Amino acid sequence: MSVLIFFSVTGFTLLDLEAMRLYPGGTWWDATARGHRFWENFLCDLEWQVALDGQPNRLGSRFAQAGMLVLVLGFVPFWLAVPRLFAAFARAGTVVRVLGLLSVVGLLAVTFMPSERFGVLHGAAVVVAGVPGLTAAGVAIAALLGGEPRPRVAGWLGAGMLGFALVDFALYVSHLVGHVEGTPLVVKLEKIPLVLLLAWMVTVAARTGRLAS
Repeated sequence: MSVLIFFSVTGFTLLDLEAMRLYPGGTWWDATARGHRFWENFLCDLEWQVALDGQPNRLGSRFAQAGMLVLVLGFVPFWLAVPRLFAAFARAGTVVRVLGLLSVVGLLAVTFMPSERFGVLHGAAVVVAGVPGLTAAGVAIAALLGGEPRPRVAGWLGAGMLGFALVDFALYVSHLVGHVEGTPLVVKLEKIPLVLLLAWMVTVAARTGRLAS
């Protein structure tokens, strides 16, 4: 499973970087912006076949969607693997696996329902996938901090990721429910937990790989 997690993170990173390179330009706050802006473009912006500046982005959108699909599928081995680091907490492991895999189903919907074509349904899918996913992460992190072999790198790394993710999720939901345009802060808070998530996945893969060997 460790190899599959590493493949997922690497594949997502390479595909997403290419999608960023191909993105013509435009953000929700500046349609004239040229190229991709890491701190100003949402991940889902990359999946738009027509960029926010009005230019075609067909090839880039395919790279972006492929990258998200690779990452989402990588959550399957991840949620199955992470409980191995807190084997003493069997019930927590079961909860993590069930909720984690449930969130994968929701994330597949997010991937195949880009905001460009599905609008509010995309946002609803994010919420539906986010609740079980964040809950699974919270249970896993609590168990890691109590049962992970020292040093508890995965536990503390996951805790940092979850803290930023919860704030970003709350802002996202408030904007969605209030039917108001988001702010650049939401984009920034999206990218920080994303980077920490990728690092968390790699750490879990490395630690479970050592246990298996």
